[in-house]
Amino acid sequence: MDIFETLKSCPYCRSRNISVFLSAPDRLTKREGKFFLSKCNNCGLVFQNPRVKEKFIDRFYTKDLGYYHPPLPKKKLYFVSQFKKIIYKSSLINHFDYSNLGKRNFLRRILTIPFKRKIKIDLLPNFMENGKLLEIGCSYGGRLAELKKIGWDVMGVEMNKKSVEYAQKERGLSVQNKKIEELSFKKNSFDVIIMSMVLEHLYNPFKILKEITGWLKPGGQLLFSIPYFEGFEFSVFKEYSYGLHLPHHITFFNKRILREYLSKLGYREIRFYFQYFDRDIVASAKYKYEDKRKWLYKFVSSNRIFRKIAIKPFVFVLGLIGKTSRVSVSATKNF
Repeated sequence: MDIFETLKSCPYCRSRNISVFLSAPDRLTKREGKFFLSKCNNCGLVFQNPRVKEKFIDRFYTKDLGYYHPPLPKKKLYFVSQFKKIIYKSSLINHFDYSNLGKRNFLRRILTIPFKRKIKIDLLPNFMENGKLLEIGCSYGGRLAELKKIGWDVMGVEMNKKSVEYAQKERGLSVQNKKIEELSFKKNSFDVIIMSMVLEHLYNPFKILKEITGWLKPGGQLLFSIPYFEGFEFSVFKEYSYGLHLPHHITFFNKRILREYLSKLGYREIRFYFQYFDRDIVASAKYKYEDKRKWLYKFVSSNRIFRKIAIKPFVFVLGLIGKTSRVSVSATKNF
């Protein structure tokens, strides 16, 4: 049985001027097979092609995928933990309109400016009193639980049944066990919609973005994150890039396409915040070492001191100049 389908044109601009970009195995779950990416020579969209037919893709979402498991609690020094909580709360109050948490303070506003970008990267919305928020692909509900604490009326959607059960029973959250394609909400239902690393998994991401826009109220916030194919990791490691996640990732967007399409849908204030996730380089180097067995890749992927003093600062700088392999996007729907 052939589980693949071949696209003859670009899913975005419909150009037939497409070419094979690269091929790679499923390095995440180690399933057999080789998968291919094509690139549109007209608009620059990169997409899996041939791709696994939608009705067969569930075979590749194994139970041990990290998408669905709550992280193990990390040991933190009490002083450090409390300091972070104070900074976080002060940042919310002074930069994100969380007046429900306290009063603004000019000095604290100045002191917390360096933390503003990190919170935007984490897809945290500006506050709206009595605001309704939907997270699509909420996994075990970690972000939703935090958002509920700081004043949002939250709802989640997640296709993994065990994650939904955890979010419902352990966190007391309202979460539906559905795929995004099965959703149906009334027009203007939400003030905020969040999707963290979801769009790249979808077979019809542009159609879904259009549908989501209808669920969002005028003036509402759309926040999402995606892998970014034009970042440093992909340009250096190519088929060994950790962010590929083939065949799970179907589409790789670029800034021009996202800005253009979101504008057509009626969004303004479209902003890009590049993440500084150093694991992408470390994991990519590990993949390449497993294949090439060169000492440099082993050193990069396993030396903790080098990771702290060199890779982390390097990735932070890459994030500032928009060259990392993950990006958070925020946009506001026009009134």
